[in-house]
Amino acid sequence: MIESLTALMISTLIIFLLTICVNEQFKLLNDWEQRVNAHKVILLNLKDPQVKNPLVIENKRYYFQKSNEIYQVRVNNDVYEIKVKS
Repeated sequence: MIESLTALMISTLIIFLLTICVNEQFKLLNDWEQRVNAHKVILLNLKDPQVKNPLVIENKRYYFQKSNEIYQVRVNNDVYEIKVKS
């Protein structure tokens, strides 16, 4: 009886830890995907300045802004920027 309870607790703990790890990996993947999309928006605006603003990609709004030598994209609460050196 005690062995089966111990096995159940260990199995539950393993499932719980795997769930946490998988969720963290999905968060990391989403962050990288958001960063890649922000850089895509910058490249699109460099290629054609008439790209609509904001640009919606996967239900997220990407706002592009250019000032002096800085290209900036805002999405959610994150800001991605690239400084261009002449």
